[in-house]
Formats: sequence, structure tokens, C-alpha cells
Amino acid sequence: MKRFCLTLTAVLMMGTAFAQEFALPQRPKEEGEIRVLLIGNSFTYVSHTDSMLLDIAGSQGVRLQIGKYLHGGRTFGQHLNLERSRQAVDFGGYDFAFLQDQSCTPAKYALTGDTTILNNFLRLKDNVLRSSPGCTVFLERTWTYPNLHSGNAEVFGTAESLDRYLGEGCRKMALIGGTRVSPIGDAFARAALVAPGIRLLAKDDHHQSPAGAYLKACVNYLLISGKPFHGKVAYCGLKPTDAAALQEIAEEIVFPKVSLP
Repeated sequence: MKRFCLTLTAVLMMGTAFAQEFALPQRPKEEGEIRVLLIGNSFTYVSHTDSMLLDIAGSQGVRLQIGKYLHGGRTFGQHLNLERSRQAVDFGGYDFAFLQDQSCTPAKYALTGDTTILNNFLRLKDNVLRSSPGCTVFLERTWTYPNLHSGNAEVFGTAESLDRYLGEGCRKMALIGGTRVSPIGDAFARAALVAPGIRLLAKDDHHQSPAGAYLKACVNYLLISGKPFHGKVAYCGLKPTDAAALQEIAEEIVFPKVSLP
């Protein structure tokens, strides 16, 4: 019975990991409002990271509208050929865009130098800027995970190796593309060191838990706002102490004051 329950959990998570979410901004952009584009996959929609981003921003007095196409397991190369991805990008008028590739693709670029991976990112970035001139584009540097069979990541051997290549690949791709990196994976690594009691991964040890989604949303909000949190920040269903710890970690990563131990 226990084995059946574990198998059922895995099947349900697999279904979640290959779902789709599509939305366009629903109203004209109002004065002071910020429009954000999200292109990615389950490393964005699992545990509703985008909803958390809206709630966190709202609690800080920042109004966001989000356009998105999130499709489980998809790479940038696949997004380039998906109609809804093109619709979300072509809607235009975005101030910020967060582009999240399949979980280990930037690491594969660092490992192999595969120019197809780089060129797909550059094409997607160019499409965003064509429809949204002046948009600030971020390449999301995601996190490592112990379940290296997920996403064919076993080629990296260890979780530490995957994490190192993720950081290297994202830095190189963003530098060549003239974009910025959203250092989500760095925040995950910091949290594992200073707040190991907060579980950032779901039961599959691959996707983000609610706490992991919250940390990602905190990092991206700080990149949008350009300033630290103030006053009461939305907890998004987390324990207040956990939420506060993750807010502090996000600030340390986005606004580093000194070298972290």
C-alpha cells in the first residue's frame, strides 16, 4: 500500500510538471503599474510562484500585471515554436521579462558549449525586446536538486556539479545576450546553508515547494523593485518566521553588502 501511494504521488506530480498556464494582461497599463512577462515551465508554475509575486508586490504597494506562458518541461527552443509563447511575447508593453529554460539546459551549455542552446535564448530575448523595447530581461538561474534523473541531469554526476554549471551557463548566456541573471539558484544555496530547516523542494526533490516558490518570488520582486522590502510583506501561506527568513536571504543575494560566508 505504501509503495502504491508513493507511485500515485509521483504520477500526480508528473502531471503537474507537464501542465500549461497561459495569461495575458487584462487591462491597459495604468500609471505606475509594472507589466511583467514570464516564459518558462514547471520551475515557475509549480506552487504558484507567479501568484506569490503578485501578492508580495501588492503588499509593498507595487502594482503588477503579468503575461505568461508556462509549459512543463519546455526549453527555449520549444517555446520559440509554441503559438501561446509567441502570443504572450508579442502582446508587448512589458517592463520586465523573466525567462526560465528547462531546468538543466543552461548547465548543458556550460558543459558542452552547444551554440543551439545559446542561440535559442538569444532569439527569444530578441523577440521580447522587439515587442517590448526597453524591457529589462532576466535569465533565471534556477536551482540544483538531488534527483538528477529528473530532466536527464544525471550527466552532471552530482548536485553540486549541476549547480556549478547552472551558474556558469547562465552567466555566460546573459553576458553574451546583454541581459541580467535572476540569481534564484544562489538564493536556494544560501537558504540551504543558513536555514536548512526550511524545505525548498517538493516531495519529488526536484520542483519547488511553497517555500521555494516564495523564495523565487522574493528574488524576482526585489529585482523588479530595485530596493529592499519595507513594512509587512505578504506571507503567501508560509509560516511568518519562514517567510521572514526567506525575505532576508533574498535581500542578501540581490543586494549583497559583504562577501557571504
